[in-house]
Amino acid sequence: MSRPSKTPGICRIDQPSHRTHGYFVRLHSRRKIYSAFFADKKNGGRKKALVAAQAHYRKLRTMVGLPRQDSRRWWAEIVRRKGRSGIQGVQWGVRRNGRKTWKYWQATWSPKPYIVRRKQFSVRKHGAQKARLLAIRARRAGLKSMK
Repeated sequence: MSRPSKTPGICRIDQPSHRTHGYFVRLHSRRKIYSAFFADKKNGGRKKALVAAQAHYRKLRTMVGLPRQDSRRWWAEIVRRKGRSGIQGVQWGVRRNGRKTWKYWQATWSPKPYIVRRKQFSVRKHGAQKARLLAIRARRAGLKSMK
């Protein structure tokens, strides 16, 4: 089992190809992600950059509060972008193999960590509207089964 980080919310970035060396700070609240980068060169070395990053992280935590542990189901229901369905986890798909084309609606969910389940509903078999509704129902049923 891995031990907890000494500097939660802070990670080291070393990219010699881009000449980027420093510490990246990230903290999220329910509505916003706060981030900042502390370069070694600007802060007078690696140790001073880490101290500046830790101070900034502490300041953000007092401003925002402790990050809440939300359920996996809550995270799965966050709307990240608008698709054709208007429902998170329900996508329109087209697959081509030579001359054949399959059109479908697909529902995606994760019942357990690191496991993804997908269910596809054929437009040819069900029709576009019914396939979309079946995918939405499958997504909702999948979310209920999440742990």
